[in-house]
Amino acid sequence: MAGTRLLFFGRNPAMMALIDKELSAAGLEATGFLEEELLVAALQKGEVKLLIIGGGVEDEPRARLLKICADAGIKVHEHFAGPTALVDSVTNALR
Repeated sequence: MAGTRLLFFGRNPAMMALIDKELSAAGLEATGFLEEELLVAALQKGEVKLLIIGGGVEDEPRARLLKICADAGIKVHEHFAGPTALVDSVTNALR
């Protein structure tokens, strides 16, 4: 899955660092965002295979991102299980 464009969005910088390490260790190239505006700009550039939304993201930004992704045909994985289950759930979401 190397080269697959993955983006992830969360609110906790420490958790985002763990997620980055977990994905990188599994050979998944991903870019993380803490700010919605920067994430939306990246989504609008295209070529995104999957957006991972962390459990700490509030309902309103989550709903906006789900709509943007649905309109653009981008898969979304809403992850609530912590970083240890992330790789398996992302791999399943990419199928």
